[in-house]
Amino acid sequence: MRPHNLLLLAATSLTLSACLGGSGPVQSNISQFHSLESVPATATFSVVSWRPELDRSLEFRSYARRLTTIMREAGLRVVAPGQPADYIAYLDYGIDDGRPVTYTYNVPQWGMTYNAQTTSTVVDETRPGQQVINSTVRGTDPTYGITGYTQEVRNRTVYSRFVHVDILPKNATAKTSPVYELRLKSSGSCGSIPSLMPRFMQAIEKRFDRKSGYSGKVKTGGVDC
Repeated sequence: MRPHNLLLLAATSLTLSACLGGSGPVQSNISQFHSLESVPATATFSVVSWRPELDRSLEFRSYARRLTTIMREAGLRVVAPGQPADYIAYLDYGIDDGRPVTYTYNVPQWGMTYNAQTTSTVVDETRPGQQVINSTVRGTDPTYGITGYTQEVRNRTVYSRFVHVDILPKNATAKTSPVYELRLKSSGSCGSIPSLMPRFMQAIEKRFDRKSGYSGKVKTGGVDC
């Protein structure tokens, strides 16, 4: 098999794996709105969970520390857990039970092919007006390539995941508007929040405090397991 055909086969296999195997990069849809410019430079912040029962969770504390780092790098004064603060950053996250999805796709079949046929025309000059003699010769140099396609069906589970961040004044009521609001939504074949949160936090870090009203997709490294 020729080298360029081997490369084409490898590229096709990788493309099918990425599209159907759920092994591509983690992609998040993020929307962000804020009015942090109205917050005094001396204001302090604390990161807590929307669900108080999670505040003591080691898993939540791990995510809270990462968000704390992101906020500090953006110039916000974040205090240690349990310390009084002027503003509270509420962190929430979750994942559903997944839904089955069926994919139908075409798989290329590889085999021997030939060069294009060539046709030569010969005119019998000794017999004017008589039928022309046509000769068709099939290429004799075999090559390898796609000879056809077969249809395949694959089933997998797709999970919906989210991360929410809301920052409000410490004495906020139900009518108080947040000074920061971020919504991250993602779907993929990975059903493990601990495996995904480092990528979600990386996506949040890329957008945090940069532009109010931002809405778009953010891709991060790693694989959507």
